[in-house]
Amino acid sequence: MTAEETHATLKAPRFDQFQPESVRSPGLTKGFQEIPFLAQRLRKALDILRYKKGMPCLWLVFLGGTGTGKSTLFNALCGAPLSETGVERPKTTGPILYAPRGCGIERNFPLSGVELCNKIFETVGPRASSGSAGRLTILEHSRREFSHLALADTPDLDSIEMNNRQFAEDFYLLSDAVIFVTSQEKYADEVPRQFLLRILKDQKPYFLLFNKAEQNTTPGDFLSTLQQEAPSQAGDRLWLIPYAPANPLPFISQDPSFLGFKSFLEQELAEGNVEQLRARMNSIRKKEIEQTARRLLDLLQEEQREAEAWRAGLRERCDRMGQRFIKEQEQTFSQHSRDFIQREIRKLFSKYDVLAKPRRAIREILFIPLRFLGLLAEEDRREALLKVRQRIDLVPVQTAVASFNGMVLQDLSPKNHQAPLFESMRRPGVALTAQEVGALVLQEQERLEHWLENQFTVLSQGIPWTKKWGIYSTSILWGLLIIAFEIVVGGGFSILDAALDSAIAPFVTKGAVELFAYREIQKVARELAKRYQDGLLSVIKEQAKRYEACLDSLLTAKEVVEGLEKDKDDKNV
Repeated sequence: MTAEETHATLKAPRFDQFQPESVRSPGLTKGFQEIPFLAQRLRKALDILRYKKGMPCLWLVFLGGTGTGKSTLFNALCGAPLSETGVERPKTTGPILYAPRGCGIERNFPLSGVELCNKIFETVGPRASSGSAGRLTILEHSRREFSHLALADTPDLDSIEMNNRQFAEDFYLLSDAVIFVTSQEKYADEVPRQFLLRILKDQKPYFLLFNKAEQNTTPGDFLSTLQQEAPSQAGDRLWLIPYAPANPLPFISQDPSFLGFKSFLEQELAEGNVEQLRARMNSIRKKEIEQTARRLLDLLQEEQREAEAWRAGLRERCDRMGQRFIKEQEQTFSQHSRDFIQREIRKLFSKYDVLAKPRRAIREILFIPLRFLGLLAEEDRREALLKVRQRIDLVPVQTAVASFNGMVLQDLSPKNHQAPLFESMRRPGVALTAQEVGALVLQEQERLEHWLENQFTVLSQGIPWTKKWGIYSTSILWGLLIIAFEIVVGGGFSILDAALDSAIAPFVTKGAVELFAYREIQKVARELAKRYQDGLLSVIKEQAKRYEACLDSLLTAKEVVEGLEKDKDDKNV
């Protein structure tokens, strides 16, 4: 199935549960700003289609720019001064609908936030109204000639008031046919011109009224502004309405050009044509829904692809910063530090007198007290670990996190500063503070200390209390583990084996038990180094997770995207 055939199977009904609020985008693509607009338009189009399916009459909507005389022509067509006219701008502040009684305008009305105000025309009388902001004034009538038509006067489509522009847009979407009004002063203005070109492109039934035309004005004056974009039959649907003096309603109502327009309209929108026109317009609306959904889906999928590339970039930078950090840590572990560690290990063995009684204690190793002959109390081990913890330098980790933040913000921020992700990445609470970095390091440290104590317990099981010499005593064992810990904390990951081997080897006999113990200590030391590195890197990874959470919070949920594209190949949809 081709892409075109796949898209052709998109049908409006499957979007019934679609909510625009569920659509989000981080702003990684050029078209991201179109996404919320499309989501709102899709929901509105669905609501309008459902509404129009239950609407028995056609909506004929007057549209035009400021001061073109829409309300005057609306009144002339209705045969009564329903919409207030005058020189004030804007004059029409809310839409006015002249509709047959019982048409059910308010039933499932699709424009949220619009108040509906019903009035019986025969009761109110022919008193002009300017409408009200945020309100649709419905004038119900019982006139036979308009029993199948709802005529709407709308605010200016080029109004400086955005609510007025929105009303013009919404009523265009509700319309089944459009009367587009321009004038001698406005016919070349760009905003109305673009709106008219849209009407022509959408293939809605339309009628063009050039109001306030001077005597020497010709249809070509107006059509020339459309250049090559006007259909050939546009001239047949254009009527020039001459400039009218004060109180123009009686004058226009009797004007031959206006009467010609009215007669043409009555024939084209005759009651017998209603069902055919309704079916045609609803078919057009379905196609528009499919096109909108297709465009929205394409943009969301493009955002998803860019999001995956963004994630890969984040992981790559996280790994790169981690490698750089570990390398810098090892570089700071100088030869002086290696020599110091080796001296301390030798002290541990050389200060141990194998003939001495248990009353003797091994002196401090790296300022960590150890006790002799397996009498190493738990509180002593914890004190040793605490002293190591107190010597941890947090500055390198904090510096690495700060460098990572700078790298991410520089390399992975969306180019458009208005993108949601650009702002989200810079929100308070995203970047780890120095205090948070310290807390995370200490948290990892506690996990490592717990693991180290467990390893000590495992290794020390079965050591005879009477064994007072060699590497295989609990005191010496704990001392070596702490020294290994010191090497790792100091950044000496890569020289750990060499440091232990060169320092301990001379004191290890060829006895199987001591060789086994030595190898076990080496294994623990290597695992210790790996775990400590992982703990440090986990801080950088935690920072990366925060950035990724920013992205995740701005992506449209998978089920929403799937809901837009499901049933593509289902012929029964």
